[in-house]
Amino acid sequence: MFKSIATFITILISASLYAQTLDMSLFKDITPRNIGPAGMSGRVTAIEVVESNPEIIFIGTASGGLWKSENGGTSFKPIFE
Repeated sequence: MFKSIATFITILISASLYAQTLDMSLFKDITPRNIGPAGMSGRVTAIEVVESNPEIIFIGTASGGLWKSENGGTSFKPIFE
């Protein structure tokens, strides 16, 4: 692949010189929040959206729980856990 370690290092240095920087101060006011059943009941295994009203979303989890959102996924309430 690379003929020498020097070539590989040169490529890495060149790539880092042109990489974009990320200003972490943009994220200082962001706090973690629960976004639904993935944080409470395990893996999400099914998602269903009501076509006539896309604000209503159902989420099924691997542990057998069923969750419903009536606000487009901003918050969820358990139908059964």
